[in-house]
Amino acid sequence: MSKIAVLTTGGTIASIKNENSGLYMSGAMSGEQLVNRDRVRSTMEIEVESVFQVPSNAMDFDKLLRLRDRILHHINDPDVDGVVVTHGTDTLEESSYFMDLILETKKTVVFTGAQRTPCGEGTDAYANIRDAIAVAASPECKGIGVLVAFNEGVYSARHVHKMHANNVQAFTSPGFGQLGYVDNGECFMTQNPLQHVCYELKEPLGRVDIIKVYLGCDGKIIDTCADFGVSGIVLEGLGRGHVPPGCMNAVQRAVDKGVHVVITTNCGQGRVYPVYDFAGGVRDLQSRGVILGHDYMSLKARIKLMVLLASGHESSMALQKAFLA
Repeated sequence: MSKIAVLTTGGTIASIKNENSGLYMSGAMSGEQLVNRDRVRSTMEIEVESVFQVPSNAMDFDKLLRLRDRILHHINDPDVDGVVVTHGTDTLEESSYFMDLILETKKTVVFTGAQRTPCGEGTDAYANIRDAIAVAASPECKGIGVLVAFNEGVYSARHVHKMHANNVQAFTSPGFGQLGYVDNGECFMTQNPLQHVCYELKEPLGRVDIIKVYLGCDGKIIDTCADFGVSGIVLEGLGRGHVPPGCMNAVQRAVDKGVHVVITTNCGQGRVYPVYDFAGGVRDLQSRGVILGHDYMSLKARIKLMVLLASGHESSMALQKAFLA
């Protein structure tokens, strides 16, 4: 019989209703309360650990590094076949991708959560936990990176994105699709990622901010971030990765100060690419030392840039090469 470790961190999936306010207290349930074996209906041997009890908007990198240590503790147990992490959905795509970049293991690590509280009508909490356990135990899921199991779909942490604020079909992978699905507690994989890279953190994680550009914006926010001393800035650009001309002087000032600037696109699909010869275009950004964020969404580009810098990738050439991987 497979043994799966379930680590809980809070979120909607672990919420309890506050009868005084009528609102929900996110993360109030402990792991032992949440992983009710009668409700989950799993045939696996399950070991539960309550790591945090927080809403996902309170997750941070200090907590994630502590979570990584607990995941490694269970992964290193020869009796454990895989690990499930329950997590709030608001930051699940960021946390799961961070783990994907820093966890090198053949055992499967799966994140899941819920859009409806365990006591809510039509809750998806227990079905998602049951399905995540099935994914963690599946031999087909080993060695392909951190996965997300949600509403019967299986997704790569690299490409998963929360696309709906409240619907139970909350996650998708724009342009890439799901890797497989779970049906009646059985996991079926239909495709595997060709690439998966991990990095060793050698330095503390630096600060990287995201700046969304928009029609007519100038460079004031870019200047503010650069003056604050950030390690990097991810620009969420327009279309193929363009920014208004009024931003370009600020971009140059940031690069000259040693800030690593990455350009991404605000479109749900596609990659940044030099097509046009105008001020604020991708070619102009490249000429000023900006790194092309390939097909990364800004949230994932930020996580990747933080990890790359902490793992010793300092030159623009090394960073650019890594973003193409």
